[in-house]
Amino acid sequence: MIDISYDFILSLQKEVLQHFGIEVMSPGECKNLSRAILQKTTQLISETTLKRVFGFAVAQHSFSRFTLNTLAQYCDYKDWESFQQHHYMLNNPQAANAKNGSPVEVKLQELRTKASAVSHYTMLTLQNRSGINFQHTVKRQYMVSHIEKFLESNYTATALIAPSGWGKSISLVHMSDHFWHGTHPKFKDDICFFIHAHAAGSLLLKGFSLTTWLDQQLTHGTGDNFREHFAAEFMKNGSRLVLIIDGFDEIAVSAEKLRLIYTKLEDFIYTNEKFPWIKVILSVRSSTWNELFQRPNDYSAFRRYWYVGAEMDEETNINVKQLSDQEIKNVLEKHEYPESVLKQFSESFLQKLRHPYYLQLFCQLNPDPKTSFIDENLSLFEIISRFVQNKVFISPTSSFKIKIIQRLLTLLDMGRNGMYVEKIELLDKNPELFPAYKDLLADNILVEENLSQEIMYHVKVRFAHAFLLEYFVAMHYLQKNNQQVGETILEDVLSYLPASPYRVGVFKWLLRFAINHKQTDGIIKMLHLQLSMTEKSHLLEYLVLHYQLDGNDPMELRSIFPAGFFRKNPIGSFINDEFIHFRKKKVLWALLPLADTREDKLKIRSMLFTISLLQLEAEECEMHLQAIKKIYGPGELEDLWVTPHEILLFIYERMKFGVVDEQILQKIYSYHHYLIPCSTTGKEPPTTIPQEIVIRNMGYALALMEDYGNLLQFTKLVFAAHPSLLRRKTDSFRLQILCWQTHALARMGDMRTAERVCRHTDIIIRNYASDYFSSKYVESLQKMISADYYYKEQDLMRALRTAENAVETAQKLDFKILALRNLSLLKSLYAQLNMSGKMEDTQTQIDTIKANTSFKHEALNFARKV
Repeated sequence: MIDISYDFILSLQKEVLQHFGIEVMSPGECKNLSRAILQKTTQLISETTLKRVFGFAVAQHSFSRFTLNTLAQYCDYKDWESFQQHHYMLNNPQAANAKNGSPVEVKLQELRTKASAVSHYTMLTLQNRSGINFQHTVKRQYMVSHIEKFLESNYTATALIAPSGWGKSISLVHMSDHFWHGTHPKFKDDICFFIHAHAAGSLLLKGFSLTTWLDQQLTHGTGDNFREHFAAEFMKNGSRLVLIIDGFDEIAVSAEKLRLIYTKLEDFIYTNEKFPWIKVILSVRSSTWNELFQRPNDYSAFRRYWYVGAEMDEETNINVKQLSDQEIKNVLEKHEYPESVLKQFSESFLQKLRHPYYLQLFCQLNPDPKTSFIDENLSLFEIISRFVQNKVFISPTSSFKIKIIQRLLTLLDMGRNGMYVEKIELLDKNPELFPAYKDLLADNILVEENLSQEIMYHVKVRFAHAFLLEYFVAMHYLQKNNQQVGETILEDVLSYLPASPYRVGVFKWLLRFAINHKQTDGIIKMLHLQLSMTEKSHLLEYLVLHYQLDGNDPMELRSIFPAGFFRKNPIGSFINDEFIHFRKKKVLWALLPLADTREDKLKIRSMLFTISLLQLEAEECEMHLQAIKKIYGPGELEDLWVTPHEILLFIYERMKFGVVDEQILQKIYSYHHYLIPCSTTGKEPPTTIPQEIVIRNMGYALALMEDYGNLLQFTKLVFAAHPSLLRRKTDSFRLQILCWQTHALARMGDMRTAERVCRHTDIIIRNYASDYFSSKYVESLQKMISADYYYKEQDLMRALRTAENAVETAQKLDFKILALRNLSLLKSLYAQLNMSGKMEDTQTQIDTIKANTSFKHEALNFARKV
């Protein structure tokens, strides 16, 4: 009999371990076990073979009779046949006495035992190969539904189709456990053989068919036909025979042999039409599915037999969805990641972790989540770097892969020509590149999008993620410049690539390289480039985060910069509203010791104060207020109608205690004496950092006083005194003032003007989102004020959608003040729309925020002022 079933392998493993004197096998013990076997039997089984036996390495073929005989002899049996006979009689006493059941029932039980042995061995092997501890993986409910629908259908076969590293094998293990081989299987009357394609491929290449193999599992070579023998029994019980083959295209054979294997598999599937109780489940890479399975000339016949599921994307040939946010959270929770860490992950970072292989690398790079410093920005770069190293550079075909990637970069003009190229142009009739190209597709470095029609073949190729394009472009420039981050390479990138988030990504990779290779001069030159404030802020943030890693000397960051660097290049020119974000607090704290000027110290402290206020952290607010008070002495800011410390203190006391400092209030209302229109003075004064802080916070102060007339007058005076601000369309300072102007106009009843300003602000934020990158502060404020405007207009459904969106954004950012304000509005909307259940949920959220803050007065009342 062709032995690919590994009958009783699990029993053999257990007995070998008992004789060796250990309970659990590990890869490191295989060498010692090899010596013990040699000493007892005088036969040598290599360490590598033992790793395959115990599932720590892939078995690319069935085990040799020599290996099985030697292991049986180590356990004091004559040979492998004696071992099997002993355990078969032990596990199936009814087989020794046919009176305990009919011959068919006895053979079914025998077959079920074989299937269990085969499947449990395969499952154990795949669990041991999992990049994440199998106990930390998740069973995916949509896949359970996919398999269940297939089993209940008339289709003969289905497949999990996705690139390498998408968790197909682990999903099959979960499915096998859930439906057939778990403690409480859903379909306990089915018989399921779960084998790896290496075993099936070895069988088929030897000239056998799957039909022949199944016959031999039944009859031990007596010539009975499996399908006809059991047809009546399966039909009577309503049970099924399920054959799962994992890793169909992982077989290391030539393309011709893979096609031969596929043809034999196809023959088996197509000849099962009369036997609907036989089901086949495969895992297949997208590239193989496109090349072998889905052939246009017989597509209609093909779809009669194959179930691909509702999730199938015909352009990319993928029906295995990426991980959901909840699945990611479940995996990380099993790895004991603290809730505080999980809350900090941004939507863009979660988008990357939805790729199972990236999630696996993230967990491997952060093995101790309770103590290690975890930053998504740094983690993402480490994940991509490790991914490319594993999939491109550590590969037998690395030179061909690099050649394909270099040609792709040329055709894309380093990203200036977009993301896609024609497949025909990329390969350019070079057959030697095809195997490496298939590997790049299989590993999800590249992605094909099939736009072919009946009369025209049209396939486009792109990098799987823009992040990969940024990486390879940066590596291209480094190779071109002898691995040196200097003035030449920086000017090349600056002049050749247009300003965009993509260009910042390329610069970040260069910055990472310069840091890792201690090219300090390159770091300084990069910060001197003619970049926008947003671009510089991202580079400085990455630099600071790198030196915040555990084990780094805090003074090491200071030592990078020459003396007086931040006096000549103020930190204020690197940071903007993007830093008003709870994830940026660590960065701001790290920047504070670097600040050489009082203006920089004031700007950083005021941002920290604003973040703490938005989070309703009263104690932190008090600490920052005390520090801000000491930055400037009495009378040093006489050119301002109110000092930054005074207006921030006014807002804090109003929010915390519900009191009003009358002296500061009089100063606030004297703004019109200081904001002189430019048409009067003939020139526009520069906006200092203290003045900008005061102007930004005047909106909050006047809104808290519900003085919308002065709020509107103030915003108009700001634009009159600083007309250039009106021309800076995407300036967040300008947008914040427009938000307050909308709020004031709506509250005063000028809905027409309010609608125009509101629409303009919304268009700017949506159309120029790339200019903000990850900034959400002004966007969150704008959503809150827009929801209030729609409510005043009695456009209740639009107000509802906007307020719900605003709450979601504010909660993700931990902006509790804005969340309270929008929750209060939602409560009123739900009341008017008779949505009592939603009202109760909203009140619960409000109560939760109240219970977790020491702000006891105006902050809580503010939530009710709609």
